[in-house]
Amino acid sequence: MTVFAEAAAAVDMLVEQLQALVEDARFVPRFFDTLFGLRTALGSARDRFAATPGEGDRPAYATVRDRSEQAVAIGGALTPDEAAVARYAAAVQRAIAALDAPLPGALPAASLAPPPAARVRPALRGALRIGGGARRTVAAPRAEPYYASLTKLFPVEAVTLYPLAIGIAAGDATIRLLLIGVIMLFVAVLRWFATQEERGGAADVPAIAVALVSFALYAAALGGFGYLPGGLAQTGQLLAFLTVMWVALVPFALRRARL
Repeated sequence: MTVFAEAAAAVDMLVEQLQALVEDARFVPRFFDTLFGLRTALGSARDRFAATPGEGDRPAYATVRDRSEQAVAIGGALTPDEAAVARYAAAVQRAIAALDAPLPGALPAASLAPPPAARVRPALRGALRIGGGARRTVAAPRAEPYYASLTKLFPVEAVTLYPLAIGIAAGDATIRLLLIGVIMLFVAVLRWFATQEERGGAADVPAIAVALVSFALYAAALGGFGYLPGGLAQTGQLLAFLTVMWVALVPFALRRARL
């Protein structure tokens, strides 16, 4: 038997592994869509699971832990191969299914269902909202983990596209700046929908702004906007330092403001 904390810890390991794979150059851009989709779906399922902790040992928790550990084991030896990624994706999807399975003694699904008009929503809506939005549960919502806020605020999708933009620009500064602008527009549009409440409503504009600034700092650190008087080394070191400080500290400020 397994308690809630053990199951949650196993899921967190899988989330961290998927996040690392999304940023792994071996798997992007070829498998980015698959891995990023799995990361988003798993993060949402993990948030729902964390919002309804139960007491004591439960068979459902053992299933969550076992499937998460199985996926982590497969991911540990993952290679950039179609068959291997498909096998890993199937294992992650089994873990997500276990997270979404109703727990014995929980409220019936019908009692938590939204009104009929609100049941159909875009798949991305709410996936990147800091704090996960309002929840329809009896217990008060728990603050989401710091690492979850961190991964939502750093635009991995933009970081993946940036090297491609540099290759397309081929040293032309005008084209490079134009493509950086296109990437920032893409991030803004994607996160406009992905940070809305699950039942609709306003987007999370502060989170979108933080993601855009994070990418701008990242691009600047790599010379995307030119170089400081000290050249590439000074530009990279200074802006990399600012990027790390920004990305690490901003989630604390946003989460504290919303408690």
